[in-house]
Amino acid sequence: MTSNVTEADAVWSSPVRVRVGYGFPETIRGPKEALEYLNWRWPVREGTYYIKALKECAACLQRKLPLEKVRETFVLASIEAKMLN
Repeated sequence: MTSNVTEADAVWSSPVRVRVGYGFPETIRGPKEALEYLNWRWPVREGTYYIKALKECAACLQRKLPLEKVRETFVLASIEAKMLN
């Protein structure tokens, strides 16, 4: 049976709250939003977990990786970049 889950439906069981610079905490609900942040708002363009999160978010949107595994990597990337709220 084929899954009818779309990119918009792909949300984590619990959102991740990050803070960009000195701004307000922002809520990331799934791999699509995470990928947007990693590509356009991330303060550091290097790091083991940053690169891993980029790859895993893209793979998750193609249904190649489970949502919660990708969430865990995104959290680790957030810690690495000192953005976890």
